[in-house]
Amino acid sequence: MRAVIVGGGYAGLAAMISLRGSLPEAELHLIDPRTCHIKLTQLHQTLHTPLATCCRPFAELGERFNFTHHRAALDFTETDLLAWQDGKRLPLPSGPLPFDYLVITTGARSRQLPRCGGVFCQEDFCEQEGQQILMDFLNRTAEGQPCLSVVGAGATGLQFLFELDDVLKSQRIPCRLRLISRGNRLLPQLPQAFQAYVSRRLNSAGIEYYPHVEYVAQQGNEIRLKDRQRGDCFNLPSGLTLIFPGVAPYPRQLQVNRYGRVMVAGGTLDNIFAAGDCSLFSAPGLNDLTAQAAVRKGKLIATNIRRLRERRLPYLYAYAELGYFLSLGFWDGIGWLLFKRNIITGLPALAILRTLKVQYDLFLDGVDLYV
Repeated sequence: MRAVIVGGGYAGLAAMISLRGSLPEAELHLIDPRTCHIKLTQLHQTLHTPLATCCRPFAELGERFNFTHHRAALDFTETDLLAWQDGKRLPLPSGPLPFDYLVITTGARSRQLPRCGGVFCQEDFCEQEGQQILMDFLNRTAEGQPCLSVVGAGATGLQFLFELDDVLKSQRIPCRLRLISRGNRLLPQLPQAFQAYVSRRLNSAGIEYYPHVEYVAQQGNEIRLKDRQRGDCFNLPSGLTLIFPGVAPYPRQLQVNRYGRVMVAGGTLDNIFAAGDCSLFSAPGLNDLTAQAAVRKGKLIATNIRRLRERRLPYLYAYAELGYFLSLGFWDGIGWLLFKRNIITGLPALAILRTLKVQYDLFLDGVDLYV
């Protein structure tokens, strides 16, 4: 049996590792344009640690789990998916790759905003050293107090913001930090207690907060902004701007049935599955664009492929979210565990975050502790 997985993120590797565990004789292939798997939930730490600490080379993982990595990027339409299902072949630059099962886990990409010098997004931190990006900025603004803006008040933006604050303060570098948000509430999808706690942390850290303000462009050492309530535009000093405007499924969102099979033109593709941020399951399970959901979806797809090979009924996707945590710098964090009123902050929250990190690292080493 040959299975091909397109996308080497959380869902893709979860499917790959689980397939290898349940179908040891299967021939497995991974399609991804990068050379490494990047742990995006830890990317903010590259502001003070090497990017390599957040990466696992596909060559290393391929040797451990016996799969072949093909460096390629695939875009596709519904017509392509139908053709792949009919021919059981995936077109690659090196030639067509036959498959028995295809799993699409292409994830999500940052929404596009105007870019120029001094503006960086999540994809930039996947390719460049975060420490170097910050150092170049500080070297450019050696005279006077540097100004830095973070656009986007979601989890990624807040984790980068507070990590920056602690990095700069630990090195005794005075810097004017600000947070720009299109909405009027921090982390709107999470309990109200999250906003209250993060707001207090912004105030205590001396970080400026601009709600109802939209990023327009970067102009030299200034950021161009628009007040969404009044409609007028204004500029603020900003030698470095980090934009995290949220993500969208890439290259598009795939509707899948309750078992993970892709649905196209009102029909179901028997041999093509999807998981992770690019998938929307028609099932009661968690559909948020999070690593937690991506891992569980990937593992379910692997289980269902095995069950189908054994001529057994597949399982429906019914994973219920167990909690949600984010880092707020070196010594602080916030999250909920088991139920949303059970809010945990400070060092206990960081301890849980580190436990989750160890759990995933062990999974990449072949030790599955997920329940």
